[in-house]
Amino acid sequence: MYLGCSLALYRRVLGGLSTSTVGWASSDSHQFTWWLEWFVHAVSTGANPLYTTYQHYPFGLNGMWNVPVPVLAALTAPVTATAGPVVAFNVAMVLGPVASGVAFVAATRRLVPRLIARAVAGGLYAFCPFVIAHASVGHLNLVWMVFPPLLIWFVDTALLRHDPRPYLTGALFGLGLALQTGLYTQTLAVGAVSLLVVAAVLALRRPALVGRRLPTLLRSTVSCLVVYFVLCAYPLYLLLAGPGRPLERIRPPDATMADAANLLFPSPLTAVRVDPAGFGERLALHPGEQGGYVGPALLLLVALALTIGVRRHVVRPVALVAAILVVLSFGVHLVVLNQVLVPVMPWRLLLDVPLLGEMEPVRLQIVIAACLALIVAVWVDDLVGRPRTVGWWAAAGLIVLVVVSWLPAPDAVRTVHTPVPAFFTRSAAQVLGPGAVVETTPRATGAWEGGAAPLLWQAESGMAYRTTGGYFIGSGPGRPLLLAGPVNAYQAGVDAIEGGAEPGPPEVARRELRQLGVSALVVVPRDGDPAASRILDWTRAVSGESGRPVDDVVLFDLAR
Repeated sequence: MYLGCSLALYRRVLGGLSTSTVGWASSDSHQFTWWLEWFVHAVSTGANPLYTTYQHYPFGLNGMWNVPVPVLAALTAPVTATAGPVVAFNVAMVLGPVASGVAFVAATRRLVPRLIARAVAGGLYAFCPFVIAHASVGHLNLVWMVFPPLLIWFVDTALLRHDPRPYLTGALFGLGLALQTGLYTQTLAVGAVSLLVVAAVLALRRPALVGRRLPTLLRSTVSCLVVYFVLCAYPLYLLLAGPGRPLERIRPPDATMADAANLLFPSPLTAVRVDPAGFGERLALHPGEQGGYVGPALLLLVALALTIGVRRHVVRPVALVAAILVVLSFGVHLVVLNQVLVPVMPWRLLLDVPLLGEMEPVRLQIVIAACLALIVAVWVDDLVGRPRTVGWWAAAGLIVLVVVSWLPAPDAVRTVHTPVPAFFTRSAAQVLGPGAVVETTPRATGAWEGGAAPLLWQAESGMAYRTTGGYFIGSGPGRPLLLAGPVNAYQAGVDAIEGGAEPGPPEVARRELRQLGVSALVVVPRDGDPAASRILDWTRAVSGESGRPVDDVVLFDLAR
């Protein structure tokens, strides 16, 4: 069922698995394809999958501050090796919601006995507004949301029940933490905050229970930490002290806060939108981060579940956890319709906590969705066992309204055509030779649409060369924070030409390129670019070569 829903969601890419990528923000999807290919290349050549000089050469790139997704890269490695990284990326995007839904169904087995109830709620969770929002921008690491269900399983097993095998539970949870580290570390931080909230809620509501469970919980915790640190010692070193990590805050604290109005007003990615005033068009952030929609139907269901006695011993703490996480997701300010209403919010207390302070509070929305889905599961489970009265049909109708209210719009997930110049797939490995360092024009940038296309070309070449540029989070000599490869004098000249200005001295650009170890320049002509001939002339002046056409690019040798 989940696979069918996912295929319907991603139907636009099915006819072009190798020629298009999911997500209108192609820079992110191309970044993921690069890392999928890098993993296969690294494993096959004995290189480090988590640190590379194939971007930002010669200084290198710390994968733990980027999106290497080694767990997914390993799972999709056979696809990458045979069909290419674009196909692997698209296949992984399709499978993400399926894995999330199955994980939810498995994790809630003891909390919700009936499979039908877990299946309905699992589908609601797997295709919730958060997942649809991030699917729309090609965020592979945020459509694989198996970690929140793992949190539910751990809380249920280690806190709510007597656990006869705490060391095994802890070891399994430690393994889960390690796998999530290999998916996306920020989701790990989201889970840590969520666990703290759960612990606080249980301590306040059921202190006696916490006291009884504390001895076994400590055993689970010790086992968990041992397994986790054994498996993740090196990734944690890279994250905390490794080379190339960012040395200052990546984004302003107020850049990634949820808009409170999004709770009631959906983004344009939702199919059913009752919003005559157009409030959804005025939400903060872009639609790819507007995943916090709950909606009147689900809010009504939660309110009824809290008041009419539907397993309130489960519903009440879950609803309280969700409410606290909603407040935290607002970040340092309370923003409503992109306007700051309350200047100071609780999240400000976490800004100086290492790693947690870099977390984007808006990402807490996925755990909120998991909490709401669990309440729905309890509601459906209770409903199945009741006689079919008028009230029963009303309650069932409310479930239908909830599901309909979260359906994605028909065009919620778009695709981007990904043409790759023939040179990179046909000739690059043979023409450039081993150890090549290439400067491409255009270069990789962080522009959301098309900026990272050169990374896709590099990946499709089978990592036939290194490049001084890139699209990443990192640092470099004299630069505590980089969000893309720094612009060298040659590329500055290209930018000047495209802006209608004169470039600088070619000998300065040539000297800098050689200092960086660049061995070749590859110019990819762009149709209709009025500056194309001047860029070629500039490249000839810098390289001292006339250039030679190879397939559909012009190659300039800097080795001499």
